[in-house]
Amino acid sequence: MQHFKPWRCGTRGFAVLSYSWAGGQRPEEAQKVCVMMHGILGSKSNWNTPSRHLLKSIGPQGWRILQLDHRAHGRSPAGSPPHNLDACALDVLDTLKEAGVRRDAELIVCGHSFGGKVALAVLEALQAQGTPPRKTWIFDSVPGCPAALPAEEERREQSVGFVFKVVQSTSGQQFAERADLVRHLQSHGLSQPLAEWIAQSVRSTPEGFELSYDIDVVGQLYAAYQGKDMWHLFKGPADIGVVVAGKNRHAWGEENLKQLESLQEEGHIQVVTLKAGHNVHVDDLPGLLKAIQPSFN
Repeated sequence: MQHFKPWRCGTRGFAVLSYSWAGGQRPEEAQKVCVMMHGILGSKSNWNTPSRHLLKSIGPQGWRILQLDHRAHGRSPAGSPPHNLDACALDVLDTLKEAGVRRDAELIVCGHSFGGKVALAVLEALQAQGTPPRKTWIFDSVPGCPAALPAEEERREQSVGFVFKVVQSTSGQQFAERADLVRHLQSHGLSQPLAEWIAQSVRSTPEGFELSYDIDVVGQLYAAYQGKDMWHLFKGPADIGVVVAGKNRHAWGEENLKQLESLQEEGHIQVVTLKAGHNVHVDDLPGLLKAIQPSFN
């Protein structure tokens, strides 16, 4: 029988997050684990292809990749309030224990967009216990408060905020066919690829289909992402890497970009800029993998 050191003190009434091991097999003993976390309105399946490619290079070194659905996303429960980054970090720690990850395992924690700030919250929680991850990577995730963009620019750039507003306005509506949902989302301004991506997250109803998000909880999570400043973590001893989507720099805002450049010059963090849009793992997967692979050596 394995004996686990506690991931944290105390208990909560929360079912663990839905998770999957890249490659499909649960390891008997996970000593080296990379945690992959998606952004708002996404799911763990967003990382199937990147994880499969990454595992080819790091698997022989003993690393395993754990993909998670955040609360109120994918197959994970919504849980109870507060719906914030700290609660999401505790969700992750509870799930690591459930997944059989030993407390003394080496961790590399990666998160895209909203998931990046959850990764930072996990880092902060583990730092408080004296066992920070080996490395924390955030993928086009703004550690401060993201820039507020004009409505027309949000629509033109298909920003996360714009996509969320469209999904929010669609929540609860019934559609006879999934294709009807895609057309509806497009009529509200989403590009076809984004509309088709959102339409993957549906559940069946007597009338057909509806979006499966708990939109009230997702809204609270998104507000937490927008409103929490986590730059203080970058000035300590933690090893943090930041991947910036070069085509999405406007969403960071001048103040955040100046902070990022200053910390990079001081040697506090590693910054990699890719010629990609916000979904860096889709637009430039080879560049993303090249950036993060040395962390596993």
